[in-house]
Amino acid sequence: MNKTPKYKRILALSALVLIVLLIVAFLFVALFGGPDSKNLFMGLAAAVVAVPILCWLLIWSIGAITGRHTIASLDAMSSNKRHDKYGNIIPDGEINTVVFDIGNVLTDFAWDKFLMFKGFDDKMVERIARATVYSDDWVEYDKGNLSNDEIIARFVENDPEIKTQLEDTFKNIDGIILKREKTIPWIRSLKAAGYKVLYLSNFSRQALEGCPEAMAFLDETDGGILSYREHVVKPDPAIYNLLVDRYNLTPSKTVFIDDTPVNIEAAINLGWKGIIYRDYNQVVDELAAMGVKF
Repeated sequence: MNKTPKYKRILALSALVLIVLLIVAFLFVALFGGPDSKNLFMGLAAAVVAVPILCWLLIWSIGAITGRHTIASLDAMSSNKRHDKYGNIIPDGEINTVVFDIGNVLTDFAWDKFLMFKGFDDKMVERIARATVYSDDWVEYDKGNLSNDEIIARFVENDPEIKTQLEDTFKNIDGIILKREKTIPWIRSLKAAGYKVLYLSNFSRQALEGCPEAMAFLDETDGGILSYREHVVKPDPAIYNLLVDRYNLTPSKTVFIDDTPVNIEAAINLGWKGIIYRDYNQVVDELAAMGVKF
């Protein structure tokens, strides 16, 4: 077990001695002080209350600024958990990092609703889908190598007869990603239990910038990788290895959650744990079976 640093023990002991002295002085004045000691009594009474509160606020502020657990942290329910030398919770079990895919895991990739909102009937939605989201060209969004106009030009090549519809529909893709209400509470619960929470997703700049409400959860995580920024997509091992290197992960202690089996297979081949997402409750159960409890 790591020993508390000497300077911290000295500070803690000094604060304790100060508080004890104030209490002793307060009791002495209360018992033996005369009428002339009223102001001293009132000052000591205020100090007995104020000094512990100020010490608590100072410790809490340091923890809030540094992101480290302290005795003043507002998580009393973690008192029965193991903590590292900084006081941060150490997760129970083998896993210490949970990595999420985004589309259809933390958000809804709602391309069908996006197209219907544009006013297309079912037949046209299916036709547009074949030229776009069902095509191999859709991945160009996620690779981040082409401009939006260049990507749309490829869609048009897939079905020139609906050129106008494709160009009008995909001049921006705002709203194609929808928020899931469980996402932020899920992330916060995992982090509160001591797990590092990251994202690893094939994701485009257009979807990120066009769907800010759905993507607000990114600020709740410890970081991650969006494919368009690195110009590499899953299931290429390079994107997994980049996440490992960037966040100093231990693959055997990392579990990846993705709705696409080939992406999970790639992670497992690199030594990660993996869960194929079907629904929230199923994933929670599988995480619990791995010892991930929150």
